[in-house]
Amino acid sequence: MEFAVLGPLRVSDDAGVLTLSAGKQCVMLAELLCRAGRPVSADVLVEALWGQRPPRTAADNLRLYAHQLRRVLGQDRVTRTGTGWTLTVHPGELDAEVFETLARRGRALLAAGDHEEASAVLARALELWRGPVYDGLNVTDGLREHARRLEEERLTALENRVDADLARGLSSALVPELTALVDEQPLREHPRAQLMTALARSGRQAEALAVFHDARRVFATELGLDPGDELRDLHQAILTGTLPDDPAAPPPPPREATPAQLPADISDFTGRDDQLGRITTLLGGPPPAGPGHVRVCVIAGMGGVGKTTLAVHAAHRIARDYPDGQLHVNLHGVEPTPADPGQVLASFLTALGVPRTAMPETTEERAACFRSQVADRRMLIVLDNAASERQVRPLLPGSSGCAVIVTSRTRLTGLSGATLIELSVLLPAQAVQLLSRIAGAGRVAAEPEAAAEIARLSDRIPLAVRVAGARLAVRPNWPLKRLAGQLTDERRRLDQFATGDLAVRASLALSYLGLDPATRRAFRLLGALDAPDFAAWTAAALLDLPLAAGEELVESLVDRQLLLISGADAAGQSRYRFHDLVRLYARERGALEDDDAAVLAALARAFGGWLALAEHATERVHGTSLAIIHGDAPRWRPPDEAPAEPWEPLAGHDPLAWFDAERAALVAAVRQACTLGLTAVAWDTACSLERYLDVRGRFDDWRTMHEPLLEACRAAGDRLGEATVLRGLISATSWMDNEAMAAHYDGAEQLIPLFTEVGEDRGLADAHVMRAWGEAARGALAQGLESGRTALRLAEGAGHLSGQARAHVCMAVTYGLSDLDMAIVHLHKGLELAERVGNARFEATALQFLGLAHAHLRQYDQGMAYLSRAMTDRRFGDALVDATGMVALARLYAVAGDPRARGAAEAAEELCRNHRLAHHRADALWVLGEVDVAEGRVDDAVTHLEESVRLWRVRGWQAFIAAALDSLAEAYAAAGRPAEEKLAREEAEALKRKGREQIGLPG
Repeated sequence: MEFAVLGPLRVSDDAGVLTLSAGKQCVMLAELLCRAGRPVSADVLVEALWGQRPPRTAADNLRLYAHQLRRVLGQDRVTRTGTGWTLTVHPGELDAEVFETLARRGRALLAAGDHEEASAVLARALELWRGPVYDGLNVTDGLREHARRLEEERLTALENRVDADLARGLSSALVPELTALVDEQPLREHPRAQLMTALARSGRQAEALAVFHDARRVFATELGLDPGDELRDLHQAILTGTLPDDPAAPPPPPREATPAQLPADISDFTGRDDQLGRITTLLGGPPPAGPGHVRVCVIAGMGGVGKTTLAVHAAHRIARDYPDGQLHVNLHGVEPTPADPGQVLASFLTALGVPRTAMPETTEERAACFRSQVADRRMLIVLDNAASERQVRPLLPGSSGCAVIVTSRTRLTGLSGATLIELSVLLPAQAVQLLSRIAGAGRVAAEPEAAAEIARLSDRIPLAVRVAGARLAVRPNWPLKRLAGQLTDERRRLDQFATGDLAVRASLALSYLGLDPATRRAFRLLGALDAPDFAAWTAAALLDLPLAAGEELVESLVDRQLLLISGADAAGQSRYRFHDLVRLYARERGALEDDDAAVLAALARAFGGWLALAEHATERVHGTSLAIIHGDAPRWRPPDEAPAEPWEPLAGHDPLAWFDAERAALVAAVRQACTLGLTAVAWDTACSLERYLDVRGRFDDWRTMHEPLLEACRAAGDRLGEATVLRGLISATSWMDNEAMAAHYDGAEQLIPLFTEVGEDRGLADAHVMRAWGEAARGALAQGLESGRTALRLAEGAGHLSGQARAHVCMAVTYGLSDLDMAIVHLHKGLELAERVGNARFEATALQFLGLAHAHLRQYDQGMAYLSRAMTDRRFGDALVDATGMVALARLYAVAGDPRARGAAEAAEELCRNHRLAHHRADALWVLGEVDVAEGRVDDAVTHLEESVRLWRVRGWQAFIAAALDSLAEAYAAAGRPAEEKLAREEAEALKRKGREQIGLPG
């Protein structure tokens, strides 16, 4: 007999496909197949078939459906076991199991390098799929999770098969299939890498690069992330022609008298399918053969997260496997007086039939007696709300026939051999589902947005969702949006989460009051931070302690489930965060217990710590060459450390990775410091972020952080802060969709008196470079060169090497509008200075401009040499440099008549459009339009060149407007549009005449 679920549900035998009744009989069969060979309780089947509103005849209906299935499948296939049913499926009969077996074998062959056999085996596995899992059925939560897991395995098997085929040299044949797969799964990185590899090996490099830039756009839009290392490295290899012939290593295989004391099962149990499956797999079924250790499962999590609910529900699921009974006790672990193990043992022994008169005296004797009593029994023991390993150990049986479920707000990692299951909050859909089961499905369905908002404001903590649902259940006339509105008030939110004997505040208080005084204070001060997450050193700064002491406090809060570990960040630090309701409780306790001035001083230390690290990190970022200017805000360093060791290396070892990890916290710290009136530390930290934000292309973040800071500096009379923040704000808007060059000139006019007043010559040099850019863009080339020379003198006097490099490059661009030889001289000086400073990103900028200069001189080989140098060094790695390089490459190809010009120009235009780089997009469209003219695509040429001219007008670059107008005139001529050609030539000539007059040449 064959059972098929990889598509529409189908059962067949030697005579053909068997006929199944539609509807609920098929759902029941699917539920049994999902757990083939394991008993499925009547409660699970009733919920699957009828949800929360089963008919009174549900039990009779189940028996009828089971009878019908036995009639179709055979009497021995569906058997009654206790209160449920078991479906017997023999090896090789269920297509899902066959698929998983073949997929595992295929991965093993791929890892062993047997690509031919791996492809064949994986293809056989994929051929078993006839459509979505359980297609056509009204699937339940359990079936949906099973289907999701199988679908993920299908995609992995497909990617493995493609890896095998790429290794077999089938690149061209794979392109259509991979294109469809990327369209179907746009957020999976590996298929994009496979498509890029297949295209590049098929000689379609431009298309491969376009796949990368599409990935960058999609990932930024959908996830707020850049492509991962695999795609970035592949992109670089294609650009530089170093893509290896051998395929990338295949991905690793995916991680693959009987007491009955249990409390009543939970009728509205929701979610937790993975955790429930782990518990039933670990503890369910027959005991292990031969001698062995007792099986112990620890469920750990914060208060209110549903540990007891899961433990009780799981215990009921597996209770039939323990025919000698179940013991249950609340150990009161978070209360001031936890249960005494000796008293608990006395109650267990009494339940097992030991007379009180025969009760041993000491805890050790009672523990030994308990182990003897259960040695030959199959018993399940639930120890709820444990305080510590010491409390639990005497309560553990000694035989492998027994199993133990422990719940605790700590992880109890000292219990040797125990399996730990960490419980977090519900998924959004699960939280709404729980609310629906308590408050009523009709009410939630009528107001889905309000229900989702209640779930969000409940922090998806089951206790909070349950309280919200209970409040609605007793107020049937309330619309959900009324409660949602009440919950938006943070000051009263915890008040709303209380009904009857259920209260989130009371649950959190039990954990809080169990802390020692120092850990309580750390909890309150960490809660006062606005940062969404933080590293452990932050606690040390808040309390002015050594780093090790701060980390110990943070880990204590993690152990008590009052803090969450978000994971390790790119800089190698563990990161921590609060649930929102826990943060509110921490702030509530802080308002009651802490002095405002002491809290402000603690926050200032934390902000000073971020500043110290950011100051250290920004010196090592290859970003903008603006002078790094700092104020006198106090920095915090650990009291037990030397000034620079080993504190700052946290940020200096890999500064971009550190900034990536701390960006959200730094931005939040700047805003909070600004709000609290700590203006000096706020602007200093914000300006220490500028190089990083420039490299990562986060111009919106940069601008939105600096705008309120500028007003704060002005209000505080901090002229150095005002000047430095304004300079950064002008830079942030330089490459975005606005009149940036006019802003450069106007901003410089404000900056020059400010930096003159505070005596900051490095900033003054930067301001004169900004004015030079603005003047050159306006066509005032003589004034632009003079401003550049002024900037150079100031930078030389201040020892500002990066400023000198910027001045030379600025003058080079200005000369480039009239004298390419002089432009090249200044570019070489700028390159030499950038190399002395060690700023790889500015080196790349100078090299790219040199490549462009030689392209304009039609010196193809020299231009390509400079561009190759610029694009080989990937120490900078940001969209702005990529865009400049791609545009320069496209122009070089165009000048040389190389057919690769179109692909490079199209890729550059898409990159610039996705990252809102208007300046470079105008340039890319200009090249693309000229390529269109050369290829006779006159309509496309007009479209591209009109858009280029429009963007150049927005940018305000007179010389570039004129040159683009010349190209547009050529396109109009080719298109047979003489009137428009005439107007374009006249405007171009007028602009060029004005430019010649600016530099003293005859008109």
